[in-house]
Amino acid sequence: MKRLLPVMAAALLGLLFFLFLSKAPSPRGVAQPVPATAASVPAVSAVAPATPRGAPRLSAPPAQADSLRGTDVDGSVRRDAQGHVVADRELRRLFDYFLSRLGERDTVQIRADLLAWLQSQAQLDARARAEVLNLFDRYAELQRASAALGRSSDLRADLQRLRELRRRELGESLAQAWFGEEEDYAAATLERLALARDNTLDLATRTQRLAQVEASVDPRQRASRADSTDYQLAVVQSEQLDTQHADASQRVQQRTELWGADAAARLAELDQQDLDWQLRLRAYAQAREKLFADGTLASGERELRLLKLLEVFSEAEQRRVLSLAEEGLLPK
Repeated sequence: MKRLLPVMAAALLGLLFFLFLSKAPSPRGVAQPVPATAASVPAVSAVAPATPRGAPRLSAPPAQADSLRGTDVDGSVRRDAQGHVVADRELRRLFDYFLSRLGERDTVQIRADLLAWLQSQAQLDARARAEVLNLFDRYAELQRASAALGRSSDLRADLQRLRELRRRELGESLAQAWFGEEEDYAAATLERLALARDNTLDLATRTQRLAQVEASVDPRQRASRADSTDYQLAVVQSEQLDTQHADASQRVQQRTELWGADAAARLAELDQQDLDWQLRLRAYAQAREKLFADGTLASGERELRLLKLLEVFSEAEQRRVLSLAEEGLLPK
């Protein structure tokens, strides 16, 4: 419990709650997979510009970087005996792979990338491609709705709201296939964290209850997720600290208790980096809103001023800002 993976620390503070649920092991059924190996992701030359509804669209800086270029596609498309696409965890892995480009692409471009890959798979006919795209649209819409749920000080209630949203949007069968295992694991993770922080328990009782929680986890999940337990605990702890509006000293104290002084210091640095990002993003959103509200500006002048606002961000940050604006997720 005193160690913290560097990769965990680097990614921690920017995650929304629903993203702390790590990928579940893929169920292995009788459906035959269409392998997704050795396939490079098609490149798109530019990110779609970010504008409010009804506002003129602006030229966006070209996407110089492509985080997926040269990688092999993760996940696969399986079909049943009747040739229909199986909506299993492997398919969701495929969607997650393409959606990891958010910030470099908008969802329309990501969908086009997915279609291009599907068309390169000789085993998939037009019906299968249409079924995959229909499921992708439902998944992408669910992710947007999940992000819009927001957070509260009660993470158990947040998880329950997320479960209910998934079943309302997808139905019980599909929601369980895509998210059931990780929801169970997330609930167990919350229980582990609560026990770790319960100062009323003596060591023997805490150890016994942690063992009971561990025994409740499916052995396949326990084996596949052992390396990510610390990561999930740290993400959940940071979410709790955020919703409790904990000050810097409280954050350091609680993190030190769970992870040790070195990890707590590193996470404090990431807190500061995240705060800097949020302040710059909020300032950009406010200034951008004022420019679109100013009816005296010609469109060319407005475009120049909008581009000027982006100068406080790096190229990678600019793509992220534009994507957030395109999806309507800038701070209000």
